[in-house]
Amino acid sequence: MAKRKPRKPMSKQAQHARKVNHWLPGLLLSARSSTGLDTEGDPILKISHRRQRGAVGDIARAKLQHEILNWQHHWLVTVFVECESSEGEFYSDSTEFEARGVRLNDLAELVRPELDTIQSKANPNHYKDHGWQAEILPNRKQEKGRAA
Repeated sequence: MAKRKPRKPMSKQAQHARKVNHWLPGLLLSARSSTGLDTEGDPILKISHRRQRGAVGDIARAKLQHEILNWQHHWLVTVFVECESSEGEFYSDSTEFEARGVRLNDLAELVRPELDTIQSKANPNHYKDHGWQAEILPNRKQEKGRAA
């Protein structure tokens, strides 16, 4: 039997790049008015992942915080308003849009007008909660790799 060639160990930078390419596409950030604001006045974000449920938020906060906050991403943003009628029926209204090459901090400027228009359509007597959810979409290089 032929002896297998030993594998070259990955550098720390290559390990981090691999983690970033694995975790960022599909990462979901969601904010609700009912969750509240942090000490700096920013919405408290819940972090999850499309492929895996569980402790992704802790991994993302600890290891990928710089990449999430400071890098430009392609986002699929869903803005929603949840309502409850006087009969106890829950209903919601939402809108979706894509934002390409936008940082997380700049995303709020794009979400605000959409949220205002969708809130104005909702019945103020039935209003329950509002918020937004943003998913990081794969970039062109990652899309090519998955297609091949």
